[in-house]
Amino acid sequence: MALMIFLVLLTKITIGICVTPKPIPLNYGNYSLYTTVPTEAHQLKFLQNLETEKYLDVIYWKRPVKLYYDVHMLIHNTETEMFLERAKHYNLAVKMNLYDVQEAFKNQTIRQYVRLRENSFNFDNYHSIEDIYQWLTDMSTKHKNCVLLSIGKSVEGRDIFVMSFKNGVKKNVIIEAGIHGNEWIAIEFALYLIDKLIQEKAFTQAKKFNWYIIPILNPDGFAYSHTTDRLWRKNRRPIGKEFGVDLNRNFNYNFRAYSSSIDPRDDEYCGPEPFSEPETLALKNFLRTLKTIKYYFSFHAYGQAIIIPYGDRVKHMGDYSEMENYGKQAIIKMFAANRSKYTIGTIYDTMGVKISGNSASWVKRVYRAKYVMTFMMRDNGTYGHALPADQIEATCNETLAGLQTVMTAQARYVPTNLFGSSTSLNNNLLTFFCTLAAIAIFVVKL
Repeated sequence: MALMIFLVLLTKITIGICVTPKPIPLNYGNYSLYTTVPTEAHQLKFLQNLETEKYLDVIYWKRPVKLYYDVHMLIHNTETEMFLERAKHYNLAVKMNLYDVQEAFKNQTIRQYVRLRENSFNFDNYHSIEDIYQWLTDMSTKHKNCVLLSIGKSVEGRDIFVMSFKNGVKKNVIIEAGIHGNEWIAIEFALYLIDKLIQEKAFTQAKKFNWYIIPILNPDGFAYSHTTDRLWRKNRRPIGKEFGVDLNRNFNYNFRAYSSSIDPRDDEYCGPEPFSEPETLALKNFLRTLKTIKYYFSFHAYGQAIIIPYGDRVKHMGDYSEMENYGKQAIIKMFAANRSKYTIGTIYDTMGVKISGNSASWVKRVYRAKYVMTFMMRDNGTYGHALPADQIEATCNETLAGLQTVMTAQARYVPTNLFGSSTSLNNNLLTFFCTLAAIAIFVVKL
């Protein structure tokens, strides 16, 4: 009798444990990636209506905001025929870049890190948060030139780490990445930079700065993008039946004014108030501990652009022209590295939108840091968030070249338009200036 009671209780306990199963990962195998460029008002309206009226199953990676700006979207395969028919009706040229988005995600292979074996952590593959945190811990233990600190906890209790390289100087460099969970390549670059600084192979002037690198500001969102939804952008704040705040809309800069939503269901939900999230508050409190910030770089994906503050302005402000000059030199250097074409401007110039509540604009205003830039890394929409693992190292290499150039360049003439419609002429000019950039002796800005 006692045995029967025990078995019944054990069954109830087992059933109780199984009531909350692990979430089933979202599968994007029925979606294809399309790109298009609206050139007429009625084409733009059609694309915008696809999202607002939801009569087709569409997921936008790059929304339709203005004429002549690229649009990137996932279309469910059951809707393809209708979508193509409507696009033809509006005389809208579309191109399929990926037939099976889930298959492209599968090609973003994850390699497991073997503890204390440095060569098992390389940049041929993406990495999980567990392996990243273990590698950061091992590197800070093994190498004396870096220190790992936690500046706070995420919503779900994960550490938010900063890897610091202090060289006893006054010039501080902040590297912020991983503010959006789905931007894996930005995180890989932060790790790549850490690796180069550990090996003292970043660039010759690196020791003239104190480096503070935050590889994953949004660890919960990043972890969730690995286990459940590859496209998860926000943090994992519970809000009723919904989850998540867009951390790059949660800073106290013109909060909630542009490209921000008050609906928790939206990807750009900005939160109830500035710094409502422990992740953004942790960054704010950490920056307070630094006396000055000379350079602040925020890394994102994707778009292949260098963004200059402010995010909510159409008019170029303050020292924009000087920053544009340095940014153009960086673009030349990045092109010389891998023939990758980047653009430069404000977010409005490059993406056709205005945003507020973003980290870079807030740092620029509050800390009056002169050198604040956002790097939108690869690619231009061919793969988007499904950037293959075999492009990681090349992407990181060209991004490091751009970062180095911004930090060491001095004002010099560069062409007004590097990538205009006159392809052969501009390519010849670009090759010429790439050669100049390669042989120039860069000096550190005072």
